[in-house]
Formats: sequence, structure tokens, C-alpha cells
Amino acid sequence: MGEREAKTQRATAQLLTPAIWGIGIALGCVLAWPLMAFQSMNLYAGFDNREAILDQTYLLSIVATCATLAACGLFHKSFDRILGSVLARWVFPAGMAIGTLLILGAGAPGAAGTAFAVGFGLTTGVFTGLFLMNFGAVIGMLSIRQSAAAIAIGYLLSSVLFFAFLFFGQLEATLMCASMGPVAAVFLFYGVSDLKMDKRQVNSLPTQTDPDDADKRQLHSLILAFGLTMLVAGASYELSRTLYVQMGHFAAGTVTPYAVAQGAVTTLTAVGSIGVALVLITSRGIKGPEVVYRLITTFLLIGALLLPVPLLFPEVPAFVPLSIDVAAFQCLGMGMWILVAGLCRRYQTSCLFAFGIIRAAWAAGPLVGMLVGRWLWYGVGLDVQGAFTAAATCVLLIVLVNNFVFTERSLALALSIMPTDRKQRFQDRCRAVIERYGLTEREGEVMIMFAKGRNLPYVQEELCLSKSTVSTHRQHIYQKLGVHSSQEMIDLIQEEKG
Repeated sequence: MGEREAKTQRATAQLLTPAIWGIGIALGCVLAWPLMAFQSMNLYAGFDNREAILDQTYLLSIVATCATLAACGLFHKSFDRILGSVLARWVFPAGMAIGTLLILGAGAPGAAGTAFAVGFGLTTGVFTGLFLMNFGAVIGMLSIRQSAAAIAIGYLLSSVLFFAFLFFGQLEATLMCASMGPVAAVFLFYGVSDLKMDKRQVNSLPTQTDPDDADKRQLHSLILAFGLTMLVAGASYELSRTLYVQMGHFAAGTVTPYAVAQGAVTTLTAVGSIGVALVLITSRGIKGPEVVYRLITTFLLIGALLLPVPLLFPEVPAFVPLSIDVAAFQCLGMGMWILVAGLCRRYQTSCLFAFGIIRAAWAAGPLVGMLVGRWLWYGVGLDVQGAFTAAATCVLLIVLVNNFVFTERSLALALSIMPTDRKQRFQDRCRAVIERYGLTEREGEVMIMFAKGRNLPYVQEELCLSKSTVSTHRQHIYQKLGVHSSQEMIDLIQEEKG
């Protein structure tokens, strides 16, 4: 074995630790839950009005999830106090499990069945959103390589779990779906504890605050780009997926075609997600990530353009284009998770705000797509002309994303703020110095800028401070650190253990 191969194996072993596996498995369970609950008929198989129940519960659950995530993001300072508590660790996933079990009563006649269905939708929506916020905090503390590894594990596992889930009967499927929250809680607690990221320990998430004026525009710009991208792309994807499922009669017919499609998705996602993760965490420029992003959106376009094919050529099974569509969106989602992880790491004091708002928009996209798809299929009646119209709509949405929402400039900006290992070590050392010597928040910002080699006019403009104020801050920093020059300050930071 060569020296390079040995070095790669050692780096992989250091990255794929049991803790990262635990966090990845936890994420996989959380990502698998909505697939199990709303992308198959397994939970509703024994009900006469299963289609209506699925539509009702999905609508209630996704609206509740969006509202919960948005509220957690907007009130991130208050929600920050809950993280690390028994409530966040165990009550939220337990609420997911109990809410899921309510679906067993949704087939009851009259008001009782309606009450169970409404309880299932609202309860799971609220608790899923609350529990998902834990991952916003976790990826805000992991290195970008650790986040990418955990996210890749999560996406692969969610596809495998959903594939196995498709072969279960109603009771077994309900129990498996209900177990996802508690199982995720156990693995997440293990991973967080093993990495010593507990809120009560030293390496806790910084107190959540509103972003400073200097960073606010950049942060808000990226939140808008990420959120709108997943909102629009999610609507396009779910519109296509809903129509493909109905064309193939997967909802009411045999599970085999859907299982075959899911098996293909699992394979394609395995290859694609690993490739996306490697490009994003190893690329030193914009070219590689840009090519990957264009490839993903191209496959989304292909999946949308193939919408009329099952109607024009009945011998072509709908699960073929469905596999392309789902795999492309899964890879887009995994890439976006990594970019969001970089955003949360960069803006740790606002990571819950960013994560909550982005995930709320992310969840809203499939809801819009599903509603339009159901309306086309059941309300209007889908013919070849309607399929072409739906395909053109999806293509238009994807083109809008590429050219106006998440452009090359947005991607470059997102990559520029993603902390590399070198940047993270520097930031960790700076935080350690700030804590050790008792610098104020503003003094810490000034220190970091001077340590990066910025001059006084740059710091003055970026922080919107007067020249005398910046000079005073620098003087106080030197006094607290016991240094007399910028070089001595940099040397002190470099010697600090992050």
C-alpha cells in the first residue's frame, strides 16, 4: 500500500468515527420518517378512503412542520435555551412516535376517524419540526467534513430504510415509522455525547443572537437563496413525483414497481451523494461544485421533460423517469444540506435562525407540488396536453432557480463562507483567545479582522465604526492580550489550542 493510500485510509478512519455514524444514522431516521408517512400507502392500506386520509394528514403535517420551523427560526434566542434539555432530546421524538401511532385510528367511521387523522397530522408536524432543529445546532458545531460525512450517511440510510419499509403491512409499517423518532434520539444523543457537544459542556453552541450589520446582508442573502431554491425545486420535484406515482398506479396497486423505483433511487443516490459530498468538501474553486450543481439540475430537467412519456408510450414504465427525478432531488437536497452546514458553522450565533427559516421553505416546496399534482390528476384529469403543460411548468421553475435564485454567484458566495479545515482551526483559536482573555463581542470581531490582515479603514467600513472607535478597540485588545503589535497578537492566536 502506497503512502497516499495509507494517508487516505487514516483520514477516513478519523472522519467516520462512531460519533459521526451515530449522528448520520439519527439524521437518516429523521429523513426517512416523512418518506414512510407520506410517500407510500403502507400506513393507510387498510382504510377505504386512504387517498383522502393521506391528503388530509400530509397537508396538516407539512403546514404544521413549516410553521414550527419558521417559529423556531424567528424566535431562535428562546429556542436556544431548550436545546440540550430533556424536552428537546426525548420529548420531541416521543411526540413524533405517539403522533404516528394515531394513524391507526384514522380509519374509524365518523368524527372519531377524523379526529385521529387530524391528531396524526398536527402532532407529527409540530414534533418533527421541533426535533429537526436539533440538527441545526449539531451541524453548527461539526467541522464541514464531519457534517458532510454525517449527511451522506443520513441520505443513504433514509433511502435504504424506505426501501425496506415498502414491503411491510400496515401494522408493521406503522410501528417502524413510529420508531424513527426515538431511534434517532438515541443515536443523536450518543453522537453528541461522544463528541462532547452537549450544551452543558465547554464546546456548546454559542448563544444565539441577531447577526451584526456587517454580516446581516450576506447571511440574509444566502438564506433567501437557499430557501427559495428548495422551495421552487421542491415544488417542481413533488409535482413530477405525484404524477409519476399516479401514472404507475403505485399508490393503489402492487408495491413491486414502486419498490423497483426505490431500489434504483437508492443506487443512484448512493453514487450521486458520495460524489456531491466529495466535490463540495475537497474543491478549492468554484468549477467542480458548479459542474455538480449543473448536472443535478440537468437531471431534474430530464425527469420533468419525461412527464408525458408514460402517457404517450404506455409500454414505458413510469418508475424509470421517477427514479431519475427522485435521485436528482435527493442529491440536490444532500448538497444543500452541506451548504447549510457551512452556513451554520460560519454564523454560529445565528445558526438556528438560518436553519429554521431555510428548512421551513424547504418543507413548503413539496407541499405546493403535491397540491398542484393532485389537482391536475383528480380535479382536471391529466391527458397528454396536461402532461406537457406540467412538464413545461417544472422546466420553467428549474430554469428560474438556475438563472435568478441560486446562480453561479450565489454558489460562489456559499462556498466562500464554508469553513475549510484551516479556517476552522483559525476560528477555533480565535474563539479560545476571546474566551480566555475576556474580550467583548465587538473586541472579538475587531481582533479577528486584524488577525486576518485587514487594515484599519477596512475594519472601520465593515463594522460601520469611526476610526477612533476602531483604534480604541485595538488598544483595549492589545492591553487584554498583553501584546504590543498585530504580529504579536497573531503569534498568540497561532499558539492557542482551539
